[in-house]
Amino acid sequence: MIPSYDDIRAIAARLVQQRYPTAVAAIIGGSFATGRQTSSSDIDLLLLFDHVDCAWRDTLVAEGRTVELFAHDVATFTYFCKEIDAPGGRVPLAMMVLEGENIAAPGPQHAQLLALAQAFTAAGPPVLDVENLQRRRYAITTALEDLVDSTHPGEALAVACQLYEALADLHLRAAGQWSGGGKHLFRRLQAFDAAIADQLDGALRLVASDLPAGQHAFEQVAAAVLAPVGGPLLEGFTLPAPAHWRA
Repeated sequence: MIPSYDDIRAIAARLVQQRYPTAVAAIIGGSFATGRQTSSSDIDLLLLFDHVDCAWRDTLVAEGRTVELFAHDVATFTYFCKEIDAPGGRVPLAMMVLEGENIAAPGPQHAQLLALAQAFTAAGPPVLDVENLQRRRYAITTALEDLVDSTHPGEALAVACQLYEALADLHLRAAGQWSGGGKHLFRRLQAFDAAIADQLDGALRLVASDLPAGQHAFEQVAAAVLAPVGGPLLEGFTLPAPAHWRA
């Protein structure tokens, strides 16, 4: 049975009151915040304190429900968003704040956190420079060759999974959109470009059920994703190693 949000909210509120009474904000994010919860969904909980010696992440069980807990103050939250998350094109902490509900008493710290999250997401991810784009184009081109040449269903599916992530991430990042991982990658792509999301999803399914058709489908979607950034790349790609890489 899928628990109601009210039930989850009550569990989280009791946990915060009993174990983290000094938290100045407690934000429920993840599946329960977006209405996508299942019967086994965990509770994503972001706690904000006036000060922590260091941010931490914890996994615990509260009243039979797994809780993924992220603890920060404003300074560590800012650092993680700016220095850890954003360079990879993802802002999961900021999205927790924007999508979630603060179940603690409202205060200036939560307002500050919300403003920071809004600023981070509105700024968009770092622009992909020429070298980064070339690396991605080359990786996709060579992986596509591996897929098209493959006659082994297991190997082909492994490469197709790699291609799915690379193509989806490139399509988002090249357009200045935030990316994601796992299910969040699909959700972000679906929200940004449903046609490409459906093409990639269909191509991956075909590789598992009809390999030749899947190979052709991946060729088509790869061409569509690569075209705006310069197309496939093989000949002429160079990658010099740093000069200090010596024994």
